[in-house]
Amino acid sequence: MKKNYLLLPVLLVGFSSAVQAVELPSEARERPFRMGYLSLNADYNEAKPLAMSDAGFVVNSGVLVGSFDDRWIGGVTIETGRPLWWFDGKVTMTAPPGSFGSSVMVGFRDGKIVKLDALTGKKLWTASLDSFSERPFMLTGTTLYVLTAAQVLHAIDFQTGKIHWLFDGGFPDGLSVQGGVKPIIHDGKILFGVANGEVLAVDAETGKLAWRYNPAYNDQKFHSVIGEIVVRNNKLLMTRYDGLVASIDLASSIRAVSWEETVSGLTTSTFRNGRYYVGTVTGEVIALDPDKPGKKQVWRTVAGSPVVSIVAGETTLYIGGSEGRVTALDAASGEILWHDKLGSSIFGPPALFESSIFYSTGLKSIYAYKLK
Repeated sequence: MKKNYLLLPVLLVGFSSAVQAVELPSEARERPFRMGYLSLNADYNEAKPLAMSDAGFVVNSGVLVGSFDDRWIGGVTIETGRPLWWFDGKVTMTAPPGSFGSSVMVGFRDGKIVKLDALTGKKLWTASLDSFSERPFMLTGTTLYVLTAAQVLHAIDFQTGKIHWLFDGGFPDGLSVQGGVKPIIHDGKILFGVANGEVLAVDAETGKLAWRYNPAYNDQKFHSVIGEIVVRNNKLLMTRYDGLVASIDLASSIRAVSWEETVSGLTTSTFRNGRYYVGTVTGEVIALDPDKPGKKQVWRTVAGSPVVSIVAGETTLYIGGSEGRVTALDAASGEILWHDKLGSSIFGPPALFESSIFYSTGLKSIYAYKLK
């Protein structure tokens, strides 16, 4: 069975000419560098329903891979905007697709994860996990690490799909916040956060627990570790949904907090060039300097919409807002360079390809911008 969705023609300058697009003059800085638009599902755009939750998409070998509806995954060429292949997932895709070499990993509501060839959509293997995952995949060497909604970490052979080991981090006591943190590897251990606010370290080879630590407790309802965790100078930077921003000392055998601050309504975070950028539900973006004595805040800017994602370039931050607003900020000062309104909510993270960034809305439309 093949899909019959017709892709709308690429509008504006089109994806095929994205890399060659001419930048706007300095006097037009308030205008966005939007280069193209593509509809992945014309039916949604015609009906204009409430925006759907979207796990996002990825670009691999010039092919944009993501979900077209609650069942079908597709691969579309950026050059022509035409579909190359379809894959029937049977149920909704929940995990952001991962791009690794010439392959793409996708995960579904029924707990299955599938490795696909990016150019052909051919299924290379399938593995069934204890539950579904909503977190990004992490690959190191030939081992794929997947953390499920039940907080079970799986180590999987990336070539065969065989599960090497699994570690149960403890089932969440209550509801979990969507958008949990992606696992990272440090000093031979897989580090990841769970719904009660703890950070755990598991041996990458054996799956045995090395340590688990909760840096602080408060009476907030949700404590999930969200955004991006990162290790620098033997300290772990982390953010939580309850507003905690903390630095955990990893140098000694006993975990301890080096510093902590509270950011009201925290939604996501990312690290780049010595700065930790956090976003909030009120649309604020805050730049923190972990090495700054005392208060870590460098600047604070209102981006205009609840922050879903932050992509940090060398000099520019790209902020995705849940209400469909994309905002570019100067990374050094927080000054707003431009913004654009897409007309539908943004849920998933954007994808990067060459000199472009691509945002997907709940109405299955893709918008491209030139990276500066």
